[in-house]
Amino acid sequence: MDTRHYITLSFAKGFEVIDRGPFLLEVERLARRMLGVRAEVFMERMGDDSKLRAMMTTEERAAL
Repeated sequence: MDTRHYITLSFAKGFEVIDRGPFLLEVERLARRMLGVRAEVFMERMGDDSKLRAMMTTEERAAL
């Protein structure tokens, strides 16, 4: 039985980038302590709105 729990957080504008890492680690520690199981906290993935990169092949992106 898988006892891991995945938590995904999204940050609103104004939350400093430098503060996100320590905040995520602290939330993970707190979640593990409260739940008593392995919890993993991730930041919501940011989309890439670059149309040029979206049109590139994997090889073209790797060459950059």
